[in-house]
This record gives sequence, structure tokens and C-alpha cells, in this order.
Amino acid sequence: MFKLILLSLCLGLSNLAFSKSLALSFDDGLDPSTNPQAQKINNDLLDTLKKNNIHAIVFPSISKIGGADGLAIISNWGKQGHRIGNHGNLHLNLAKDSVSLPDYLQDVQEGDKAFSSLQGFVPRYRFPYLKEGNTLEKRDGVRKWLLANNYQSGAVSIDASDWYYNQLFLAYHKENDQESLDKLKPAYISHLLDRASYYDDLALKTLGRSPKHVLLLHVRAINAAWLDDIIYAFNEEGWSFIDSDSAYQDPMYKLQTQTLPAGESILWNIAKIYGVKGLRYPAEDAPYEYENLKKSGLNVVP
Repeated sequence: MFKLILLSLCLGLSNLAFSKSLALSFDDGLDPSTNPQAQKINNDLLDTLKKNNIHAIVFPSISKIGGADGLAIISNWGKQGHRIGNHGNLHLNLAKDSVSLPDYLQDVQEGDKAFSSLQGFVPRYRFPYLKEGNTLEKRDGVRKWLLANNYQSGAVSIDASDWYYNQLFLAYHKENDQESLDKLKPAYISHLLDRASYYDDLALKTLGRSPKHVLLLHVRAINAAWLDDIIYAFNEEGWSFIDSDSAYQDPMYKLQTQTLPAGESILWNIAKIYGVKGLRYPAEDAPYEYENLKKSGLNVVP
């Protein structure tokens, strides 16, 4: 009961109706030395964001973008008015026993060194895989470092599995399977809208309001190709787009829950504290999408 009262006080619950708003965030980046389409994918994303007058935030990981050429590509986000955060170096999973706290903190610092000088950088850290630690030592150790180094939240409220849909997107493109691509597109957009609705519903059940959301996407070919359609679909469903600075002003992102293993969407954590039934762990993953894809006429192999 004390936790419920504390959450209510900290988050300023209200019965008033709020419009649905969200910021777009993109993880990882691409390495032009291994992906010839890296520059085009990045440019297409930036062009679509500019066309729709949307300012987003990207969380690059050193190992994902490669060397200087990859860093130059990422720097274009800041040059075009977007924010750049820190996603570390090796994209480590802090929920794995093999990942130690000292190694993880070194990884975070390597990301900070690589990205902090870029135009548009803000000290926000996003945990790879949204995993924030499977022990108290790791969870609280990283939180202590982030606080000491003036890092702010890079959490998401709306999690999704765009990485999995991208795998299918690339496979169908490789096979020149336009019929499957035509089926994948509405299935993918439906997935994103469904996840947005699901997490917003969690917020209404727990916070009593629709917060300023942050949606997790990745710098991937599927989003470069269909981002304009995604934005249109969200607008049609009554969503408005805001920048990440505005979204992270929501007091929800200042909350640090005491759940273990720590991580997932911030709303997933809040819902767990409130005892909401039916929460999946991991919250989003490929197997959850098989039914949606089959309904769209796509044959997927588990």
C-alpha cells in the first residue's frame, strides 16, 4: 500500500483526460563497413523526420556503428537538430550473469567518450535490451554511476519488436518477395499501434493518465522504408509527436523502481509494482508476434 501511495504522490495522478503524445527514439545505428545501405537508411530516416517536422533521439552503440565512418553518419542526427544519447559500446545485456558491473560501467564510459563531443548529445543512457540488471549490485551500481555523472533517463514507455519485423523485411527483400512485403507492412504498423495502445492502457490503469511516451525503434531498413506510413498511422489514431526533451520532462521517467530483474519499459515496471496481471517477461519478443503475422497471411517459422 505504501508503494502505491508513493507512486501516486510522485507521479501526480489525475482523472483528467490527456491527449496521447509520443517521442520517437532510435537505437544502435549501422556500420557502413558491413552494411552498404547504412548511409541510405540513415538519410532516409532523417529525411522522413524532417518532412514531418519531428525531432527524435538516437542512442548509438559503438560496436553497431563501427569506426569513424559510422560515427560520421550518426553525427548527422545532431547536425539536423535531433538528440544523440549513449547506448554504450558492446551492447551488453546487464541481465546476464556473465556481465559484471565493472565491465558494464567501462562499456558505458566508452560510449560516453565516443558520443559526448557530438553536436546534439545529451547525457541520456539507454540500457541495451532494456535490461537494467539482474542483481542489486549491478542495478544500483549503474544507477549510482549515472547519477554521479549527471546522466538522465533514456527509458522507453512503449516497447516493440521492430528488430524482428526487420529480419523478415530483409529476408523478403532478398527473395524479391513483394507479396510478402505487401502483407508485412500493415502487420508491422498494426504491431506498433497495438503496442502503443497496450502500454498507454497500462499507464491509464496505474497512473490514471496518458503520459508523454517514448517509443523504441531501431535504425533499420524497415523503419527507413515505412516511417512515413508509421507516422501517418499514429496521427490517424490520435497520437501527436513531440521531441524527446519534452517527453522526458514527464515525472514518470524520474522514477526508479525496485524490481528485479530490472528493466523493460518504465510502464511495465510500474504495472508490476501495481500487480497488474498478465505481464510478459521479456515484455516484447519475436514469439509473441507469430500469431499476428499468421493472421496477415505470412508463414513464419518459430
